[in-house]
Amino acid sequence: MPPADVDTIAAIATPPGEGAIAIVRMSGPQALQIADLAFRGDRRLADVPGYTVHYGGLIEPGGGMVDEVLATVFRQPKSFTGEDSVEFSCHGGILVTRAVLDAVLEFGARQAEPGEFSRRAFLNGRIDLSQAEAVADLIAAQSGRGRAASLEQLTGKLGGRVKELRSRLTDLCSLLEIDLDFAEEGLDLIGDDEIERRVNEINSSLEEMARSYESGKLAREGVTVVLAGKPNAGKSSLFNAFLKESRAIVTPVPGTTRDYLEENVSIDGILFRVIDTAGIRPSVDLIEVEGIDRSWRSVRMADMIILVIDSTSAFGRDDVVGFLDELDDSQHLIVALNKSDLSPSLKAEALLPAHVRVPCVAVSALTGEGVEELEQKMLESVADRKSDMVAGGAVTSRRHLDAINRGTRSLSGALRALRSHATYDLLAFDIRESIAALGEITGEVTTEDILNNIFSKFCIGK
Repeated sequence: MPPADVDTIAAIATPPGEGAIAIVRMSGPQALQIADLAFRGDRRLADVPGYTVHYGGLIEPGGGMVDEVLATVFRQPKSFTGEDSVEFSCHGGILVTRAVLDAVLEFGARQAEPGEFSRRAFLNGRIDLSQAEAVADLIAAQSGRGRAASLEQLTGKLGGRVKELRSRLTDLCSLLEIDLDFAEEGLDLIGDDEIERRVNEINSSLEEMARSYESGKLAREGVTVVLAGKPNAGKSSLFNAFLKESRAIVTPVPGTTRDYLEENVSIDGILFRVIDTAGIRPSVDLIEVEGIDRSWRSVRMADMIILVIDSTSAFGRDDVVGFLDELDDSQHLIVALNKSDLSPSLKAEALLPAHVRVPCVAVSALTGEGVEELEQKMLESVADRKSDMVAGGAVTSRRHLDAINRGTRSLSGALRALRSHATYDLLAFDIRESIAALGEITGEVTTEDILNNIFSKFCIGK
């Protein structure tokens, strides 16, 4: 049961703007009493059962009518926050929604801070910390795979897997400490071989989870794709073709694009962050030089680069090889031979040395020809990152990955201690370090700074 001295909080839970309905939510020990001060219906909300909806009017402290509302009652502990909660569904609109919230605040509620409802759900044991983070990720998801990954984490699969491994480590640590207590009596509760087997099994599971981060990051953050090439190659036209709208300015004048543009595109459920950059060429124009420098910075930070080449121009093999030299091994390169509708003179085999295996697609950004094939090549380039999934779902958070890596390092330390015939108290120390690291994922071990950092990123009302 939540503490009685906790404030009752309230906030608008729907986006601002005009709409059919909006929701003002309230949670805390005085939620029902405050709601009854503001609500006028057939029954007092303090007397109705949970999970029921009631029609009535909402008034301000002076007695004036604010709006007609539906009041939905949730009773602790079976509410999202684990506290008594009330949601007022009112007419949508900035003014009316704000007036409903103001009335509730004047009757005694406090304006909620960002993420405070989800924070209370965590503190009251309704969700673990990984599930709380999944709430924010689900709201922010911009692709089908991102949504699916967030939902999987929200159901508790990742947290459940972590808790299971943590429980096994706790059992092992307990055996080691009990064994120390009975060492003088000659009792051997667990042998070195069994300890090594258990630690190796758990370590393998953690390493598998860590490997899944690339696919989890792909689902959550998407793939950064930079369109690069010489001026007037058709980068902005291809950018517009991906978006299916005229987002970038396109002119026959080389150097029209001076800065980069970025938009999100979802292809087969995968998010691609497509960046249109300034054309790369020698220049003395200070503004263009800055744009070119930004283009190179974007290229070096990208997951994938699409080198756009005007297939009607004089663009040689050395140009492609020189561009390849600027990339690292982790970056994917695709060559797009643009303007295929204009009797191109360049062919892929003329551009790429025999030893270079780079996908090359003929496209026409103007007509759309070849764009679907290019999108397919983009999907194929990230296929390896989609495959590293584990039974408990992919790890999507850098915070989780860091905790897992610290857990595996501690277990590796325990194995080294075991093989050097160290006493069991040294092994137990390393194992407790691993338990603590994994506990940070679910919030069983955490600090106020971590909680503040996580929940401050939530929207108000969630």
